[in-house]
Amino acid sequence: MDNSLTCFASAERSPQSEVLRQHQLIADNKDLVIFLNCAVSMLSVLNLNRQIVFANEKILKKADISDVHAALGKRIGELFVCRHSSEVNGCGTSSHCSACGAIRTMLDCVKTIEAIEECSLTSDQSVTLDLKVHSTCTMVHGEEFIICSLFDIGNEKRRGVMERIFFHDIMNTINGISGIAHVLPMMESEKQSNYLSYLTRLTQSLVDDIQSHRLLAVVEKNEYRATMRQISSLDFVREEMEKYRKLALLEAKEVRLTDDSEDHDFVSDKTLLSCVLDNMIKNAIEAEPAGALIEVDVRIADDGYLRISVHNDTVIQETDQLQMFSPSFSTKSDKRRLGTYAMKLFTEKYLNGTVGFESREGKGTAFTIRLPV
Repeated sequence: MDNSLTCFASAERSPQSEVLRQHQLIADNKDLVIFLNCAVSMLSVLNLNRQIVFANEKILKKADISDVHAALGKRIGELFVCRHSSEVNGCGTSSHCSACGAIRTMLDCVKTIEAIEECSLTSDQSVTLDLKVHSTCTMVHGEEFIICSLFDIGNEKRRGVMERIFFHDIMNTINGISGIAHVLPMMESEKQSNYLSYLTRLTQSLVDDIQSHRLLAVVEKNEYRATMRQISSLDFVREEMEKYRKLALLEAKEVRLTDDSEDHDFVSDKTLLSCVLDNMIKNAIEAEPAGALIEVDVRIADDGYLRISVHNDTVIQETDQLQMFSPSFSTKSDKRRLGTYAMKLFTEKYLNGTVGFESREGKGTAFTIRLPV
């Protein structure tokens, strides 16, 4: 592979001998080392190729590294094993890195002295760090370095996002229930049955929203106890689809199971799996205009996993695709319900499966969950 190849930031690296020389330059400045280790933030000193030449005790502890030499020469994404840090030529060089606030601060501070942004970094083990990143340039013995401070804002970020989503969803649903209840007594009798059906669906949606947000809170605290049992794939999928078929029809949309979908028995936690599939279907319905078709497909993939896919025609914007599974991200902002983050968290943490998606012109969007059989 071409060592200069990149889709965003420079791929150039200093040789390890140069990194070690720069590390010694910092380490020999005892006052600076004391200051860096006393800082309240996770802090690293980077060379202009964004490689770590010094890391304080807090950032090493967060990365579960005991010896600073194990961090030297790495970039921030590589230190925390960001899922994109192994792509192309390392941290900063994949197309996904263009959406990373940490990389942007490192590039911008060289021009503007300092820069502050937020970023969401997800490891290849699906552990996500929400960070506020402050990068500033400084001179040490005539050489230019970047001091990069990381503040963990994960709890604050997730709590704020989930509260906004929760209250937005609840108020939307309650307003719908209130509106129908207000006009229902004044309607002609032949119209009432349709609106009663919609009222029933909205009431169930209110219950679903409360249960979904409660479930996410329990899972994030590691307090959930999975209950695994045998499930029939087609019976399960049809049951979940039926929840939204009437809602889709009221919006002049159709939710349909593909004709060649397959029935297989598998073992999983039905409560979590139901939340995942419900959100895949709801999101597809919400993304489409009237007259749209949403298709659900069930089959065994070539790798032997059970694959459940939900397809709709609308294509997700590329910038949104790059951040799809971030815990603080939503393509519909506050209108999001449980969100793609929760889908991925439930599936990969408890169901031993994976969630992915494909979205491109001419093909539409398909979210897919893969589960062991």
